[in-house]
Amino acid sequence: MTTDRRAATKLAAPTINLASVVYGLDAYMRSRGVNAGDALRRAGLEPGDMTDPDRRAPLIRFLELLEICADLLADPQFGLKFGAQYEPRHAGVVGNIALASRTVGEAFATMGRYLPTMVDATMHGVEVRDGTVFVYSYYIDPLMMSYRQKADWAIAFKCNLVRVGLGDPRWTPQEVLLPQLADETPAERRTRAEIMGDNIRVGHPWAGIRFDAGLLERPMATADAMIENLMRHYGDLRLAALPEQRDEFEQLRREIARLLVKGESGIEHLAKATGTSVRTLQRRLKDAGVNYSDLQNDVRRTLALNLLENETLALAEIAFSLGYSEVSAFNHAFRRWVGQSPGDYRRLRAVHGKSAAAKTSEPPARDRFE
Repeated sequence: MTTDRRAATKLAAPTINLASVVYGLDAYMRSRGVNAGDALRRAGLEPGDMTDPDRRAPLIRFLELLEICADLLADPQFGLKFGAQYEPRHAGVVGNIALASRTVGEAFATMGRYLPTMVDATMHGVEVRDGTVFVYSYYIDPLMMSYRQKADWAIAFKCNLVRVGLGDPRWTPQEVLLPQLADETPAERRTRAEIMGDNIRVGHPWAGIRFDAGLLERPMATADAMIENLMRHYGDLRLAALPEQRDEFEQLRREIARLLVKGESGIEHLAKATGTSVRTLQRRLKDAGVNYSDLQNDVRRTLALNLLENETLALAEIAFSLGYSEVSAFNHAFRRWVGQSPGDYRRLRAVHGKSAAAKTSEPPARDRFE
């Protein structure tokens, strides 16, 4: 694939509707003695970014905002706590249509459909296997894994959605899976257990929750057919208005990422998922000057760069998550993409990260010598 054609198949910079994910942040920060305006300025955001239901800001700014708030509060569990108290009805189309859904299963299904109205480049999955449901999410843009607060926010929000929907404030999932987790004090571990339950597994590629599949059929106490119909109509209008929905390559890349995580890497799976034939899909790609292998490798490279940010993930786990049956095949592909092995890439990232952290923690020269 030529440079121009490769650039044409790249995802646009992902964006997020902040009004649907940080409602009440100012009041929350004030209640803990901190001015949210300081966090906004440091994240490069404006007050209007937080309140305008039609405005979208760069996703990276949201991820940075969560980390900055945690820093200002000196609370490494900020994302966890803010997500746990976040009312689903404030989460725009996604939260309101989920609450209005007939069952828990329909609530999670509609979340996946309308998630783009809230945020780009995020995949939402619901898998049922052996009587257990795994609900998870992940980014398909690189280097998002290094922002830790967002996973806590997302898991806590999902738990809160189920609690509100069932009318059961004590509900917790059977298991929580997280990519990584910093060392926590006993008090912090108790707080996490109160919100997520005490069965937490770290080192999974994607953040998610597991629970008994029977819960999918449970009726939502908040179900409302009229509101659901209204929100579906509004949500469909919002989806149609998103420019990225009209970009075929962006849709294909997201679908390829979803299929890779499910272990389905063949073009026939992509054709089925997009409602077309293999021959038609190949012809469309050929007319655009690209092919399926190039697109799939580009998505794999992006996901690999993301997953390598998580130092707790073994290379074998990353290789398997990207659809490789052997680590050697992943190593060979990564060398071709980046020019070095995944292990060397990870070690260099870690060295650079420690160096940058050390520089950030050093006081200005004039302060050191005054």
